[in-house]
Amino acid sequence: MFTRNVFILGAALFLSGCATYEGLYAPSCLAYSGSEIRLVDGRYVWKKFTDQVVVDENGDRVDPFPGFPREGAYAKQGNRITLGSGASGPSDTMYLVEHNDEVFLYTAAEAEAFEATGERPACPLKLQPAD
Repeated sequence: MFTRNVFILGAALFLSGCATYEGLYAPSCLAYSGSEIRLVDGRYVWKKFTDQVVVDENGDRVDPFPGFPREGAYAKQGNRITLGSGASGPSDTMYLVEHNDEVFLYTAAEAEAFEATGERPACPLKLQPAD
C-alpha cells in the first residue's frame, strides 16, 4: 500500500514538473534486442530490433517481429500512455516515470512490478536527448 501511494505521488509530481515527455525512448542499457518508441505530436512509431538473424530451411531471413514497426496515434492520461492499435490488434498501455531527472517509459508489467516491489526495471526505455 505504501509503495503504491509513493508511486502515485511520484507520478503526480512527475506530471507537474516535467517540461516534456515527447521524443525517442530507447533501452537505458546496452541491449542486443528490444524496442524503440518515438512519441511526437500525438503520434508514435514503435520499432523492435535484434542482432540475431533467424533463417528458414531455405536460408531466407525470417522477420523476427511481424507487425513491426507499428505506428499510430497515442493518448496521454496522467502518467499513462496508450498506444493506439489501428487495425493491427489491441492497444498497448505504458507508463511515464521520472527518476533522477530522467524520464522512463515502463511497460505495464514493469510498472506493476515497480508498484508491488518498489524495484526499478533492469533496462527500461529512457527518453533520449533531443536529436
